Amino acid sequence: MKIKCGQCGEVFADIARAKSHGATTGHDSFEAANDDDATATATAHATNATPVDGDAAPDAVKEDATTRDEASTLKEPSVREDLLQELTELMGFGRNKAVRALYYSKADSAERAIDWIERHEDDADVNEPLLVEDEGLKAREVKTAERLLEEKEMERLREQERIRSGKELLEAKKLEDDLSLKRNAEQRAAEKAEMDRARAAIRVKIDEDRRERRRKLGLPEELSPEEMEEERQREEARAQAAQEEIARKAAAGMYVKPVSKLENLRKHLVDIKKAFAEDADAVTTCFKTLLTYLGNIARDPSEEKYRSIKLSNAAFQKRVAAVGGEIYLLEFGFVETVDDAGEKRLVLPRDGADPVLLRTAGEELHGAIENPFFGAL
Repeated sequence: MKIKCGQCGEVFADIARAKSHGATTGHDSFEAANDDDATATATAHATNATPVDGDAAPDAVKEDATTRDEASTLKEPSVREDLLQELTELMGFGRNKAVRALYYSKADSAERAIDWIERHEDDADVNEPLLVEDEGLKAREVKTAERLLEEKEMERLREQERIRSGKELLEAKKLEDDLSLKRNAEQRAAEKAEMDRARAAIRVKIDEDRRERRRKLGLPEELSPEEMEEERQREEARAQAAQEEIARKAAAGMYVKPVSKLENLRKHLVDIKKAFAEDADAVTTCFKTLLTYLGNIARDPSEEKYRSIKLSNAAFQKRVAAVGGEIYLLEFGFVETVDDAGEKRLVLPRDGADPVLLRTAGEELHGAIENPFFGAL
């Protein structure tokens, strides 16, 4: 069937070409063409035709196929079926004429459609089929585009939700880690306070025993200045004698471990490991730090800075005091003093830097660090 443009009169061999013409010119009114129209259009095209070589044929075929696809959107317009039936069956008008009348007049009654027919009765194409754009297809295309946009927006929102959830999980984990660290620090502080109280109680007990012994001897409970001086001199003499004995044995090739001192030091290490069994890293850090302290003193016992530790030092508090490691140092021979600036310190007297004790204690610490079963029995 040949199609004629109702606006410019050009005739096309099929719907595809008519559609192509409509897309190019914007014309949207088409109808069936008679033979005279087809002959006139063919003559006009033959006069203005441009020769095409064989190589261009494939492109022409492709264009024609594309045009046919586009033309599939042309269809007879939808009009009210009741009015169409009234015009065709009751009043005898042709279907094509009735469709045109209802479409162009936008009639809501048969009378308005008849008025349009009377005004256009002499139109050449009044009895030809009317083809217009498929509004339903356009609506479907719009709906598809809207659906794709909605899906894209939903995906964007889902991605935002995934990012938000991920951030919340990270924040929750960080909060839990912070709370865990805080709980551990509080637990260590409580355990340290308990150790301090126990140590203070032991000191009180020792002092009470000393007082009791003096009372039994009929002496004043407190040492007199003279007695305190004598006690100090005796302690220094004992320390000096011990140093000389160690030096003598070392010179003779005799290596004697201070067994009782080592047993006490080992006991403190075992107590620390058991008390903080759930925090092996903190225990290992403490032992390594203690080993560093003793190693520095062993290398240069005359250097005072190696034999003095400020109790308020942040590193000391975090690495040693957090698990009660200062008790080990007190057992080793460090004493708690206050320097000229009012700072509390643990100080190892020069004569307390026993090379044999430093060596054997260092070996014990090294074993505690390397042996995973240290203190397990």
